[in-house]
Amino acid sequence: MDAATFRSNFPRQLRYWSLHCFLNALPSLGIALGWAKLIRSPTAMAAMFTAIATFILLYATLTSWITPVADRSRLLFRSLDLGLRIRAAISIFSVFGLTDKNFLIFLPDTWCGFAAGFSVDWLSRKFGYGRLNLNGSDSDSVSGFFKIYATTMLEGLILSFLLLMISFFALIILQAKDRRKVFSPGERRGEPSQS
Repeated sequence: MDAATFRSNFPRQLRYWSLHCFLNALPSLGIALGWAKLIRSPTAMAAMFTAIATFILLYATLTSWITPVADRSRLLFRSLDLGLRIRAAISIFSVFGLTDKNFLIFLPDTWCGFAAGFSVDWLSRKFGYGRLNLNGSDSDSVSGFFKIYATTMLEGLILSFLLLMISFFALIILQAKDRRKVFSPGERRGEPSQS
């Protein structure tokens, strides 16, 4: 893909991923800001929103360069779009569940956040940077910014992997659907199908 095509694709991809990344981040933001009380820490909020912006730019850049993912008529785009719609529905459902603390255990964002937080905490202690303490003054320090940024990025990567798995299964389903359409009796002879 040349630079001119990238420049023409990038604004559309930037809008597309801004909507999807923010929508998919809502449950995690609700958990972090509401239940973990990080709304009191401007540094923590800045770290989380910086990580979301990083994902938006990465996805917009990647999908602007890779033609099969940027072309709306291609199977890869359709499967990714279906996966994003499924993930968006899960996110919207999850946002409604944020009001009840007992429901948090059923949210994928809770488990991905725990996994990311545990991993960053373990790595932070392993390399001598101390524990990830979100309730203390650590969340308002420079090191706290980077720990929260790393946690948010890792959680986003885990959620992205889940999105890729959903998209992979959507790809299989869409491909089977397209194959049935191509190999229907009327289509094989070049005639339109009767249905």
